[in-house]
Amino acid sequence: MDVDKSLTEELVKNEKENETLAENDRIIHEEVVISVTDGDSSFSDEDELTTRCMPKSTNCAPANDAINVLYQAVPELANHFSITCKIGEGAFSCVFLAQLKHYPEVKEMFALKHIIPTTHPSRIQNELNCLLKIGGCDNVIDIKLCLRHRDHVVFVMPIFLHDKFQDYLYSFGVNEAREYMKNLLIALRRVHQFNIIHRDIKPSNFLYNRQQKRYALVDFGLASGPMLIDRDADKLCKTLPTAGASPSHSTIRVALSPSKFDPSCSRANVYKCKKPSTAVKNQLMKKKDHPSFESSHMTCDCFGKAQVCSVCVARPNQVAPRAGTAGFRSPEVLMKYTEQGTAVDIWSAGVIFLSILSARYPFFRAEDDIGYLAQIISVLGSEPCVQAASSIGKHLLLSEPVDAVDLKAMCTKLRMSQMSVKLGTSSQFQQIVKSWKTMSDEPYDLLSKMLDPNPHTRITAEDALNHPYFTNS
Repeated sequence: MDVDKSLTEELVKNEKENETLAENDRIIHEEVVISVTDGDSSFSDEDELTTRCMPKSTNCAPANDAINVLYQAVPELANHFSITCKIGEGAFSCVFLAQLKHYPEVKEMFALKHIIPTTHPSRIQNELNCLLKIGGCDNVIDIKLCLRHRDHVVFVMPIFLHDKFQDYLYSFGVNEAREYMKNLLIALRRVHQFNIIHRDIKPSNFLYNRQQKRYALVDFGLASGPMLIDRDADKLCKTLPTAGASPSHSTIRVALSPSKFDPSCSRANVYKCKKPSTAVKNQLMKKKDHPSFESSHMTCDCFGKAQVCSVCVARPNQVAPRAGTAGFRSPEVLMKYTEQGTAVDIWSAGVIFLSILSARYPFFRAEDDIGYLAQIISVLGSEPCVQAASSIGKHLLLSEPVDAVDLKAMCTKLRMSQMSVKLGTSSQFQQIVKSWKTMSDEPYDLLSKMLDPNPHTRITAEDALNHPYFTNS
């Protein structure tokens, strides 16, 4: 599918201006995976745990240097912990394995998450607030201690041994998939009870210990809510357009065929235009030509057409929270809806559910937000997506209508083909295949409610847990 070039360039520009914090945020739970599928997860020997935590490519010398740097950055750590090794590293943190120094009878190991000093303080405070207020129950990760020395902050959390999502995705049984989704929704219900949006729901942030049947929702660095600092609010206040500067509805153009540009709007002239000229202003049409719009707003001649004029380009960029991971962002995030709520997380959980049912991960993969939106439309159909856009004050323009796919037929076909490749013809494979082939329509009904493109009618975590998919099991 081709995308309007000028829109693509604007999206690339916005990509740099808006937050994309989670794209490269690979903390311990994503960068390093501790597999426990082939043995007991309780360790009597510290060296055994250390060996299984360390990546295969770990170089001891740099790891030891990193440990010494951490001791110097936060001297208080040396009084309480013996750091064994460095087990994870990402854009915003490094994670170390440690044990209590003066209590050898305590065999529990801890993860020390060292937040890099350049991380925005509000991100650190948000994650700490979430862990303190809602962590420790209902599958939300706990925090034991927080140490700070000048610009250095360390979170002390229990180590959580878990399996990698790709390792168990294909061998998931029907009942195991149900329990996984149930526990994910339990965690989201807990988070949403505080009116907090996690904003980065994805498999690597919902840890699963397959042997012990334990779950943990982690990484609240991008969370937003009433009790948290919202940096996007400041951006919105600074960049919201004034009355008359833009229509109350904005147009999202998804081109399914090559787009046509207004020949009068050359690229050079478009980008030189800082504000509409007098001649262009005379082209504006008032509300009487568009009854659906407020009287205080005006729109230009390109409204509803597959082209972009200089008036549109000169308008301020739309700013809305878009933190999260590509492929898991909801339609309202992709369309820059400012009044986002907890439904954002339900959509992301629905994408995980879609990956489980289809055994395809990642399910959505594109180069930009418009590409992701086009892929969503190709699955859900154009009509519900256009209606959803209208419900949030957006005008979604498509070059051609698209029918929705049958979710059950699509997922079953994809899963059967994936399992035949990954699992072969073993007896285990035959048993799993049989369970998926005889599965009812209930999971697909729940999936359709979680992937409702309209955030106002999308199912909540509480209602999802009361769905027959869980209650009839």
